[in-house]
Amino acid sequence: MVLVCICNVAKLSHFYLTRSAAKANTMRFECNSTFYPKPTDLTHYFRSSEIDVWCHTAGDEPTVAARLAVDYFDIARAVGDGQSILHVCDAVSATWMQIYETTIEPDINFLGIREDFGFDDPVNGLVFIHGAAFHPDLNSWRTFILDSVCHMYPEDTATVMSKDTTNLEPKELASLGFRKVAGSELLFRPNMLLNTYSALNDNRDPEELIVAEDAQEYVNQQWSEFDGTD
Repeated sequence: MVLVCICNVAKLSHFYLTRSAAKANTMRFECNSTFYPKPTDLTHYFRSSEIDVWCHTAGDEPTVAARLAVDYFDIARAVGDGQSILHVCDAVSATWMQIYETTIEPDINFLGIREDFGFDDPVNGLVFIHGAAFHPDLNSWRTFILDSVCHMYPEDTATVMSKDTTNLEPKELASLGFRKVAGSELLFRPNMLLNTYSALNDNRDPEELIVAEDAQEYVNQQWSEFDGTD
């Protein structure tokens, strides 16, 4: 017998990145994700999110100008429940097994991030950005958005991403703290470390950003070409 239970799924929405949430024309992030308060399956330790970046047009109309697909693996929660990180990643997808093999010390028990990465801070969660669509008017804001997304998650986490996901230049990725992983297309960023670039120290005002009337149509078209699988 299979029982479908909806009551244990909480929808999370409307994460605002603003200095004044009451202003309609300021940039904001809206996040739609699924969270399981009491996991009954290994995949429930992952929280998949679709994040819409809302901006405004010259006519002060709100519109989506970027969208990102993000998975969050709550390692501390899985370990606390006695789960094997290896088995959890294997249950989710081949891509997450690749992330496990690329970033985590190989052992049936969780020993932490690979020692050769050269830092000692504990990592209790992994953020995986595996899809992104930006309207061209936001190209110069991609570092701002990406750094802000990383800071939506706990400080004791790390972000993993393919180098081609955002089409940022290598120097821009380096300024955000992303480092290459030898023998892999993946980039790795410890979110607890200070980096050359920080969205909080960016002197630009998101309220002054104006995007094209067709921004959301453009993003939707780009998103329709995004596979979404990992």
